[in-house]
Amino acid sequence: MPQKRIYIIDDDPIYQLVTKKLIEKSNLFSETKAFGNGNEALHYFEITGDLPDVILLDIEMPGMDGWDFLDELLRIERSFHKEATIYVASSSIATEDKIKAKNYHCVKDFLSKPINLEKLKVIASEE
Repeated sequence: MPQKRIYIIDDDPIYQLVTKKLIEKSNLFSETKAFGNGNEALHYFEITGDLPDVILLDIEMPGMDGWDFLDELLRIERSFHKEATIYVASSSIATEDKIKAKNYHCVKDFLSKPINLEKLKVIASEE
């Protein structure tokens, strides 16, 4: 089975760096990219005409937060040839965030930060 591409959308540069290094070191994914906010990621998707297989999405970001990103992605995703599987990766433990995430068909799971190797292995192996 070919390896998946995984993108991180998170405004915390340290979290981005640590998570990206962990992903690259794991050799579980073929490509990793990181974006500081949803606008950057959407712009990249529109330019390349392509979505990754997996997105690790932060909820609380300035400008366009994770919920706004999900709404916008749902609006444009029909123009792409596939859907991305999204994991909300948040330090929030708010029950309402977990419930809200379930309202999006593209959100596979709600993960607590930080992401560890075990969580990455599960993500890489899921269909």
